[in-house]
Amino acid sequence: MESKMRKPCVVLSVLDLYKPMFFTPAAFERIRDLADLRIDPDPAGHALAESREMLREAEVVITAWETGDLTELLPQMPQLRMVIHSGGSVKGVIGVQAYEAGVRISSQTQLNAEPVAEYSLAMIILAAKGIFASRRRYVENRGKEETFWENFPDVGLYGATVGLIGLSRISRRVIEMLAPFHVDIKVFSHHLDEARARELGVTTASIDEIMRTCDVVSLHSASTPQTYHMLGAEDFAKMKDGATFINTARGAICDQDALIAELQRDRICAVIDVTDPEVNVPDSPLWTLPNVILTPHAAGSMGRELHRLGDGAIDDLANYIADTPVAGEFPVGQYAGRA
Repeated sequence: MESKMRKPCVVLSVLDLYKPMFFTPAAFERIRDLADLRIDPDPAGHALAESREMLREAEVVITAWETGDLTELLPQMPQLRMVIHSGGSVKGVIGVQAYEAGVRISSQTQLNAEPVAEYSLAMIILAAKGIFASRRRYVENRGKEETFWENFPDVGLYGATVGLIGLSRISRRVIEMLAPFHVDIKVFSHHLDEARARELGVTTASIDEIMRTCDVVSLHSASTPQTYHMLGAEDFAKMKDGATFINTARGAICDQDALIAELQRDRICAVIDVTDPEVNVPDSPLWTLPNVILTPHAAGSMGRELHRLGDGAIDDLANYIADTPVAGEFPVGQYAGRA
């Protein structure tokens, strides 16, 4: 059916490195079936004459990581009606000026939330089960007979209290994923009222209450000037002995030195997927602390998961052509580039 629709001029402005990462051969065939597909020869800079000519004729531009900023080129793109980003935030790809030019914007932020939620769920389950601490003890006491259930009487997912800081797309998905389990979920968010909390099946709580009472605390706030070092030494000191802190948001939301100091007391555990700076410095104690699981910003889309984002971008294109709601679209007031 898609082939019978009109075929707009679509420019794929994606670096060669990322084309096969985001788009399978079947995905490329689908784009060609939907549109008059052009391949941007200079997606990083848009400096080549051939690239500028393609963009001048484009009705839709599909972008991905490291695609060059299109904002200043808007006056030279009179046919442009939509920019579809295959990644999450479109910051650095297109500015809010696009709306003034009548250009719509979509991204795959919601789809990219899925693997982060899956990672968070996995780590919450393992943390609540006491796997990180019990594995460490098991390795340290190798060869010795030991009844681990006696040494970890307060672990287990059943009846655990999970705290989520921030009501993001990711944390809402985590709430949905935790629904089948017998856990108490507490959420801190300035945007969560009691009525909405009841709908979600959670309870509202302050950061203080979450840090004091939860077995697992998972951070899902956006990184903004207002949330810089939102969690500090006093917050981490309030955590229960044996509790686990999980950060898949951004490293700068925490005072990392304060977190490290608390972890060095060997009282709590942490799962750290993001650090400040983004690439953890070589001499950071996070590399070697035995109560830390450190991962390389692996919670987001990787490998085959990137195909979900590419497919989502094509779905957005198909819906744009069919004049039906575009799942990834950001209205003016929710512009993704600001995130």
